Amino acid sequence: MRLRRPRLARTLAASAAAIALVVATPPPAGAGSIAQTRAEIANLTSRLASQQRLAETTANAFDAAKVAFAQITANIHRLRGRETVKRHAIAATSRQLVAAVVRAYVLGSADAQILALFNQSVTTSDARTVYQDRAIGDLTDIRHRYETEKRSLDSTLAQVAAQRALKQGQERTMASLLAQNARNESATRTTLTVVTQTLRHQIITYEVAAGAAAARIGDVSGEQDAVAAASAVGGQTAANLVLAAIRAATPPRIIGTVSGSPAGSAAGHAAVAAAVSQIGVPYVWGGETPGQGFDCSGLVQWAWAKAGYTIPRTTEVQWPSLRHVSLRALQPGDLLFYWNLDGDHLVDHVVMYVGSGPYGTDTIIAAAYPGTRINYAPLFTFGLIGAARP
Repeated sequence: MRLRRPRLARTLAASAAAIALVVATPPPAGAGSIAQTRAEIANLTSRLASQQRLAETTANAFDAAKVAFAQITANIHRLRGRETVKRHAIAATSRQLVAAVVRAYVLGSADAQILALFNQSVTTSDARTVYQDRAIGDLTDIRHRYETEKRSLDSTLAQVAAQRALKQGQERTMASLLAQNARNESATRTTLTVVTQTLRHQIITYEVAAGAAAARIGDVSGEQDAVAAASAVGGQTAANLVLAAIRAATPPRIIGTVSGSPAGSAAGHAAVAAAVSQIGVPYVWGGETPGQGFDCSGLVQWAWAKAGYTIPRTTEVQWPSLRHVSLRALQPGDLLFYWNLDGDHLVDHVVMYVGSGPYGTDTIIAAAYPGTRINYAPLFTFGLIGAARP
Protein backbone atom coordinates (compact mmCIF):
# COMPACT_ATOMS: atom_id res chain seq x y z
CA MET A 1 0.00 0.00 0.00
CA ARG A 2 1.06 3.61 -0.57
CA LEU A 3 -1.04 5.32 2.08
CA ARG A 4 0.51 8.38 3.72
CA ARG A 5 -0.68 10.98 6.19
CA PRO A 6 -3.76 12.70 4.63
CA ARG A 7 -3.72 16.38 3.88
CA LEU A 8 -6.27 18.23 5.98
CA ALA A 9 -7.85 20.52 3.35
CA ARG A 10 -8.42 17.70 0.85
CA THR A 11 -9.73 15.41 3.57
CA LEU A 12 -12.24 18.00 4.83
CA ALA A 13 -13.44 18.75 1.32
CA ALA A 14 -14.01 15.08 0.63
CA SER A 15 -15.66 14.48 4.02
CA ALA A 16 -18.25 17.13 3.25
CA ALA A 17 -19.43 15.10 0.29
CA ALA A 18 -20.78 12.12 2.34
CA ILE A 19 -19.90 8.48 2.30
CA ALA A 20 -19.82 4.73 1.02
CA LEU A 21 -19.55 3.15 -2.38
CA VAL A 22 -22.79 1.91 -3.90
CA VAL A 23 -23.94 2.97 -7.38
CA ALA A 24 -23.06 0.35 -9.98
CA THR A 25 -22.84 2.35 -13.23
CA PRO A 26 -22.18 6.03 -12.45
CA PRO A 27 -21.90 8.84 -14.97
CA PRO A 28 -18.33 9.83 -15.94
CA ALA A 29 -16.67 11.52 -12.98
CA GLY A 30 -15.02 14.89 -13.32
CA ALA A 31 -14.86 18.22 -11.57
CA GLY A 32 -17.93 19.42 -13.52
CA SER A 33 -20.14 16.41 -12.79
CA ILE A 34 -19.12 16.43 -9.13
CA ALA A 35 -19.98 20.14 -8.85
CA GLN A 36 -23.35 19.57 -10.53
CA THR A 37 -24.21 16.68 -8.23
CA ARG A 38 -23.20 18.70 -5.17
CA ALA A 39 -25.46 21.54 -6.36
CA GLU A 40 -28.32 19.06 -6.77
CA ILE A 41 -27.72 17.74 -3.26
CA ALA A 42 -27.77 21.30 -1.89
CA ASN A 43 -31.08 21.93 -3.67
CA LEU A 44 -32.62 18.68 -2.40
CA THR A 45 -31.38 19.37 1.12
CA SER A 46 -32.96 22.82 1.03
CA ARG A 47 -36.23 21.36 -0.29
CA LEU A 48 -36.22 18.70 2.42
CA ALA A 49 -35.67 21.35 5.11
CA SER A 50 -38.59 23.37 3.70
CA GLN A 51 -40.83 20.30 3.67
CA GLN A 52 -39.84 19.47 7.22
CA ARG A 53 -40.72 23.01 8.31
CA LEU A 54 -44.08 22.72 6.52
CA ALA A 55 -44.68 19.36 8.18
CA GLU A 56 -43.96 20.91 11.57
CA THR A 57 -46.33 23.80 10.84
CA THR A 58 -49.05 21.40 9.72
CA ALA A 59 -48.47 19.21 12.75
CA ASN A 60 -48.86 22.26 15.00
CA ALA A 61 -52.05 23.19 13.18
CA PHE A 62 -53.28 19.64 13.60
CA ASP A 63 -52.59 19.82 17.34
CA ALA A 64 -54.49 23.10 17.53
CA ALA A 65 -57.33 21.55 15.57
CA LYS A 66 -57.46 18.67 18.04
CA VAL A 67 -58.06 21.21 20.81
CA ALA A 68 -60.85 22.71 18.72
CA PHE A 69 -62.23 19.22 18.11
CA ALA A 70 -62.34 18.67 21.85
CA GLN A 71 -64.35 21.91 22.20
CA ILE A 72 -66.67 20.78 19.41
CA THR A 73 -67.12 17.43 21.17
CA ALA A 74 -67.96 19.29 24.39
CA ASN A 75 -70.45 21.42 22.45
CA ILE A 76 -72.04 18.28 21.06
CA HIS A 77 -72.40 16.82 24.56
CA ARG A 78 -73.90 20.09 25.80
CA LEU A 79 -76.34 20.24 22.88
CA ARG A 80 -77.31 16.64 23.46
CA GLY A 81 -78.10 17.58 27.06
CA ARG A 82 -80.33 20.36 25.81
CA GLU A 83 -81.90 17.94 23.38
CA THR A 84 -82.75 15.57 26.21
CA VAL A 85 -84.27 18.36 28.32
CA LYS A 86 -86.30 19.62 25.37
CA ARG A 87 -87.54 16.14 24.51
CA HIS A 88 -88.74 15.75 28.12
CA ALA A 89 -90.44 19.17 27.92
CA ILE A 90 -92.11 18.22 24.64
CA ALA A 91 -93.28 14.96 26.16
CA ALA A 92 -94.83 16.81 29.11
CA THR A 93 -96.39 19.40 26.80
CA SER A 94 -97.73 16.63 24.61
CA ARG A 95 -99.46 15.05 27.61
CA GLN A 96 -100.94 18.43 28.54
CA LEU A 97 -102.03 18.95 24.97
CA VAL A 98 -103.78 15.60 24.87
CA ALA A 99 -105.57 16.37 28.14
CA ALA A 100 -106.58 19.81 26.89
CA VAL A 101 -107.90 18.39 23.62
CA VAL A 102 -109.96 15.82 25.48
CA ARG A 103 -111.30 18.44 27.85
CA ALA A 104 -112.10 20.83 25.00
CA TYR A 105 -113.82 18.05 23.15
CA VAL A 106 -115.91 17.08 26.21
CA LEU A 107 -116.78 20.63 27.07
CA GLY A 108 -117.26 21.53 23.45
CA SER A 109 -120.16 19.06 23.10
CA ALA A 110 -122.47 21.41 25.06
CA ASP A 111 -120.70 24.57 24.06
CA ALA A 112 -123.66 26.30 22.48
CA GLN A 113 -125.96 25.67 25.43
CA ILE A 114 -123.39 26.66 28.03
CA LEU A 115 -122.37 29.85 26.20
CA ALA A 116 -126.05 30.88 25.92
CA LEU A 117 -126.28 30.96 29.70
CA PHE A 118 -123.42 33.46 29.81
CA ASN A 119 -125.14 35.95 27.46
CA GLN A 120 -127.79 37.02 29.97
CA SER A 121 -125.81 39.64 31.93
CA VAL A 122 -122.47 41.37 32.31
CA THR A 123 -121.55 39.01 35.07
CA THR A 124 -122.31 35.98 33.00
CA SER A 125 -120.44 37.57 30.07
CA ASP A 126 -117.34 37.74 32.24
CA ALA A 127 -117.82 34.10 33.11
CA ARG A 128 -117.93 33.29 29.39
CA THR A 129 -114.59 34.94 28.85
CA VAL A 130 -113.12 32.98 31.72
CA TYR A 131 -114.46 29.77 30.26
CA GLN A 132 -113.11 30.49 26.77
CA ASP A 133 -109.69 31.34 28.19
CA ARG A 134 -109.49 28.31 30.47
CA ALA A 135 -111.25 25.59 28.50
CA ILE A 136 -110.49 26.56 24.91
CA GLY A 137 -107.63 29.09 25.19
CA ASP A 138 -105.41 26.63 27.12
CA LEU A 139 -105.47 24.31 24.13
CA THR A 140 -104.16 27.05 21.82
CA ASP A 141 -101.39 28.09 24.22
CA ILE A 142 -100.25 24.54 24.81
CA ARG A 143 -100.21 23.89 21.06
CA HIS A 144 -98.11 27.02 20.48
CA ARG A 145 -95.71 26.06 23.25
CA TYR A 146 -95.37 22.58 21.78
CA GLU A 147 -94.60 23.97 18.31
CA THR A 148 -92.03 26.38 19.76
CA GLU A 149 -90.31 23.62 21.72
CA LYS A 150 -90.32 21.40 18.63
CA ARG A 151 -88.66 24.12 16.54
CA SER A 152 -86.05 24.63 19.27
CA LEU A 153 -85.34 20.90 19.39
CA ASP A 154 -84.98 20.78 15.59
CA SER A 155 -82.53 23.70 15.78
CA THR A 156 -80.49 21.90 18.45
CA LEU A 157 -80.41 18.73 16.35
CA ALA A 158 -79.27 20.77 13.33
CA GLN A 159 -76.46 22.34 15.41
CA VAL A 160 -75.32 18.90 16.57
CA ALA A 161 -75.23 17.65 12.98
CA ALA A 162 -73.34 20.75 11.83
CA GLN A 163 -70.77 20.40 14.62
CA ARG A 164 -70.23 16.73 13.77
CA ALA A 165 -69.76 17.53 10.08
CA LEU A 166 -67.29 20.31 10.95
CA LYS A 167 -65.26 17.97 13.11
CA GLN A 168 -65.19 15.20 10.51
CA GLY A 169 -64.26 17.62 7.74
CA GLN A 170 -61.40 19.13 9.74
CA GLU A 171 -60.09 15.71 10.69
CA ARG A 172 -60.09 14.59 7.06
CA THR A 173 -58.37 17.79 5.90
CA MET A 174 -55.63 17.67 8.53
CA ALA A 175 -54.98 13.97 8.06
CA SER A 176 -54.71 14.55 4.30
CA LEU A 177 -52.20 17.38 4.80
CA LEU A 178 -50.06 15.33 7.14
CA ALA A 179 -50.09 12.35 4.79
CA GLN A 180 -49.14 14.54 1.82
CA ASN A 181 -46.27 16.09 3.79
CA ALA A 182 -45.02 12.64 4.73
CA ARG A 183 -45.18 11.48 1.09
CA ASN A 184 -43.33 14.57 -0.13
CA GLU A 185 -40.62 14.24 2.52
CA SER A 186 -40.19 10.52 1.83
CA ALA A 187 -39.84 11.11 -1.92
CA THR A 188 -37.28 13.86 -1.39
CA ARG A 189 -35.28 11.73 1.04
CA THR A 190 -35.21 8.86 -1.45
CA THR A 191 -34.00 11.15 -4.23
CA LEU A 192 -31.41 12.71 -1.94
CA THR A 193 -30.08 9.27 -1.01
CA VAL A 194 -29.72 8.23 -4.66
CA VAL A 195 -28.04 11.49 -5.66
CA THR A 196 -25.70 11.34 -2.66
CA GLN A 197 -24.69 7.82 -3.60
CA THR A 198 -24.02 9.02 -7.15
CA LEU A 199 -21.80 11.79 -5.79
CA ARG A 200 -19.86 9.32 -3.66
CA HIS A 201 -19.16 7.16 -6.66
CA GLN A 202 -18.24 10.16 -8.81
CA ILE A 203 -15.71 11.32 -6.23
CA ILE A 204 -14.21 7.85 -5.84
CA THR A 205 -13.97 7.39 -9.61
CA TYR A 206 -12.37 10.81 -9.91
CA GLU A 207 -9.81 10.02 -7.18
CA VAL A 208 -8.98 6.63 -8.73
CA ALA A 209 -8.06 8.45 -11.93
CA ALA A 210 -6.19 11.17 -10.02
CA GLY A 211 -4.19 8.59 -8.05
CA ALA A 212 -3.21 6.72 -11.21
CA ALA A 213 -2.17 9.96 -12.92
CA ALA A 214 -0.05 10.93 -9.92
CA ALA A 215 1.60 7.48 -9.88
CA ARG A 216 2.54 7.74 -13.56
CA ILE A 217 4.57 10.91 -12.92
CA GLY A 218 5.89 9.82 -9.51
CA ASP A 219 3.85 12.41 -7.57
CA VAL A 220 3.70 10.73 -4.14
CA SER A 221 1.89 13.74 -2.65
CA GLY A 222 -0.82 13.46 -5.33
CA GLU A 223 -1.16 9.73 -4.61
CA GLN A 224 -1.58 10.48 -0.92
CA ASP A 225 -4.26 13.10 -1.59
CA ALA A 226 -6.24 10.76 -3.84
CA VAL A 227 -6.20 7.94 -1.28
CA ALA A 228 -7.23 10.28 1.55
CA ALA A 229 -10.08 11.86 -0.45
CA ALA A 230 -11.47 8.50 -1.59
CA SER A 231 -11.20 7.08 1.93
CA ALA A 232 -13.13 10.05 3.34
CA VAL A 233 -16.18 9.30 1.17
CA GLY A 234 -15.95 5.51 0.81
CA GLY A 235 -13.82 4.19 3.67
CA GLN A 236 -11.20 1.49 3.21
CA THR A 237 -13.02 -0.04 0.25
CA ALA A 238 -12.67 3.18 -1.76
CA ALA A 239 -9.08 3.70 -0.58
CA ASN A 240 -8.22 0.20 -1.81
CA LEU A 241 -9.58 1.04 -5.27
CA VAL A 242 -7.28 4.07 -5.47
CA LEU A 243 -4.32 2.08 -4.13
CA ALA A 244 -4.91 -0.61 -6.75
CA ALA A 245 -4.93 2.05 -9.49
CA ILE A 246 -1.73 3.55 -8.09
CA ARG A 247 -0.02 0.17 -8.01
CA ALA A 248 -1.05 -0.63 -11.58
CA ALA A 249 0.17 2.77 -12.81
CA THR A 250 3.48 2.82 -10.90
CA PRO A 251 6.38 1.77 -13.13
CA PRO A 252 9.35 0.02 -11.54
CA ARG A 253 12.10 2.54 -10.87
CA ILE A 254 15.37 2.12 -12.66
CA ILE A 255 18.16 2.12 -10.09
CA GLY A 256 21.57 3.55 -10.80
CA THR A 257 24.52 3.64 -8.42
CA VAL A 258 23.82 2.62 -4.82
CA SER A 259 26.38 3.57 -2.22
CA GLY A 260 26.73 4.23 1.48
CA SER A 261 29.17 4.29 4.37
CA PRO A 262 29.51 2.89 7.89
CA ALA A 263 28.99 6.38 9.34
CA GLY A 264 25.56 7.36 10.55
CA SER A 265 23.38 8.42 13.45
CA ALA A 266 23.33 6.85 16.91
CA ALA A 267 19.69 5.81 16.34
CA GLY A 268 20.59 4.12 13.06
CA HIS A 269 23.44 2.17 14.68
CA ALA A 270 21.08 1.18 17.54
CA ALA A 271 18.53 -0.16 15.03
CA VAL A 272 21.29 -2.14 13.25
CA ALA A 273 22.51 -3.58 16.57
CA ALA A 274 18.95 -4.71 17.41
CA ALA A 275 18.54 -6.39 14.01
CA VAL A 276 21.95 -8.09 14.30
CA SER A 277 20.88 -9.49 17.68
CA GLN A 278 18.25 -11.55 15.84
CA ILE A 279 20.63 -13.24 13.39
CA GLY A 280 19.71 -16.92 13.23
CA VAL A 281 16.03 -16.36 14.15
CA PRO A 282 13.79 -17.98 11.51
CA TYR A 283 11.68 -16.11 8.99
CA VAL A 284 7.99 -16.35 10.03
CA TRP A 285 5.31 -14.86 7.83
CA GLY A 286 3.59 -12.14 9.89
CA GLY A 287 6.16 -12.69 12.63
CA GLU A 288 7.14 -9.88 14.98
CA THR A 289 8.48 -11.69 18.06
CA PRO A 290 12.19 -11.47 18.98
CA GLY A 291 13.88 -14.86 19.38
CA GLN A 292 10.95 -16.67 17.75
CA GLY A 293 10.39 -15.26 14.27
CA PHE A 294 10.07 -12.18 12.07
CA ASP A 295 9.03 -11.36 8.55
CA CYS A 296 10.90 -8.58 6.71
CA SER A 297 8.80 -5.62 7.83
CA GLY A 298 8.32 -7.04 11.33
CA LEU A 299 12.09 -7.17 11.82
CA VAL A 300 12.79 -3.56 10.79
CA GLN A 301 9.79 -2.26 12.78
CA TRP A 302 11.02 -4.01 15.93
CA ALA A 303 14.65 -2.95 15.39
CA TRP A 304 13.74 0.72 14.99
CA ALA A 305 11.41 0.49 18.01
CA LYS A 306 14.45 -0.61 20.04
CA ALA A 307 16.15 2.58 18.80
CA GLY A 308 13.18 4.63 20.04
CA TYR A 309 11.24 5.11 16.79
CA THR A 310 7.74 3.95 15.91
CA ILE A 311 7.16 3.04 12.26
CA PRO A 312 4.23 1.32 10.49
CA ARG A 313 3.97 -2.47 10.42
CA THR A 314 3.85 -3.40 6.72
CA THR A 315 6.06 -2.55 3.75
CA GLU A 316 3.10 -1.14 1.79
CA VAL A 317 2.60 1.49 4.50
CA GLN A 318 6.23 1.92 5.59
CA TRP A 319 7.44 3.02 2.15
CA PRO A 320 5.09 5.98 1.60
CA SER A 321 5.04 6.94 5.28
CA LEU A 322 8.79 7.32 5.91
CA ARG A 323 11.20 10.03 4.79
CA HIS A 324 12.85 9.05 1.52
CA VAL A 325 16.63 9.41 1.23
CA SER A 326 19.16 9.18 -1.60
CA LEU A 327 20.42 5.76 -2.63
CA ARG A 328 23.84 7.36 -3.05
CA ALA A 329 24.16 8.40 0.59
CA LEU A 330 22.94 5.42 2.64
CA GLN A 331 23.60 5.25 6.37
CA PRO A 332 23.39 2.31 8.79
CA GLY A 333 19.75 1.62 9.70
CA ASP A 334 18.33 2.97 6.43
CA LEU A 335 15.62 0.80 4.92
CA LEU A 336 15.71 -0.39 1.30
CA PHE A 337 12.36 -1.14 -0.33
CA TYR A 338 11.67 -3.50 -3.25
CA TRP A 339 8.72 -3.57 -5.65
CA ASN A 340 6.92 -6.52 -7.24
CA LEU A 341 9.42 -9.25 -6.36
CA ASP A 342 6.63 -11.85 -6.44
CA GLY A 343 4.55 -10.40 -9.27
CA ASP A 344 1.94 -8.73 -7.06
CA HIS A 345 2.69 -5.16 -8.19
CA LEU A 346 3.23 -4.11 -4.57
CA VAL A 347 6.04 -2.78 -2.46
CA ASP A 348 6.58 -6.21 -0.99
CA HIS A 349 10.05 -6.42 0.62
CA VAL A 350 12.29 -4.37 2.91
CA VAL A 351 15.84 -4.86 4.20
CA MET A 352 18.10 -2.82 6.49
CA TYR A 353 21.36 -1.27 5.29
CA VAL A 354 24.27 -2.10 7.65
CA GLY A 355 27.17 -0.36 5.93
CA SER A 356 29.86 -2.67 7.23
CA GLY A 357 30.22 -6.41 7.62
CA PRO A 358 30.86 -9.49 5.47
CA TYR A 359 30.13 -7.53 2.28
CA GLY A 360 31.76 -4.26 3.27
CA THR A 361 29.72 -1.11 2.54
CA ASP A 362 27.29 -3.24 0.51
CA THR A 363 26.17 -5.26 3.56
CA ILE A 364 22.47 -5.51 4.46
CA ILE A 365 20.57 -7.58 7.05
CA ALA A 366 17.16 -9.10 6.33
CA ALA A 367 14.51 -11.68 7.02
CA ALA A 368 14.51 -12.85 3.42
CA TYR A 369 11.71 -15.38 2.85
CA PRO A 370 10.14 -18.50 4.43
CA GLY A 371 12.65 -21.23 5.10
CA THR A 372 15.53 -18.84 5.76
CA ARG A 373 16.91 -17.23 8.91
CA ILE A 374 17.74 -13.63 9.62
CA ASN A 375 21.28 -12.93 8.38
CA TYR A 376 23.64 -10.61 6.57
CA ALA A 377 23.42 -10.47 2.76
CA PRO A 378 24.95 -8.48 -0.08
CA LEU A 379 23.00 -5.45 -1.21
CA PHE A 380 20.99 -6.22 -4.38
CA THR A 381 19.21 -3.85 -6.72
CA PHE A 382 16.66 -6.00 -8.56
CA GLY A 383 13.22 -4.40 -7.85
CA LEU A 384 14.82 -1.74 -5.61
CA ILE A 385 12.69 1.40 -5.70
CA GLY A 386 14.28 3.53 -3.00
CA ALA A 387 15.49 4.05 0.54
CA ALA A 388 13.82 5.58 3.56
CA ARG A 389 15.00 6.68 6.98
CA PRO A 390 12.77 6.85 10.13
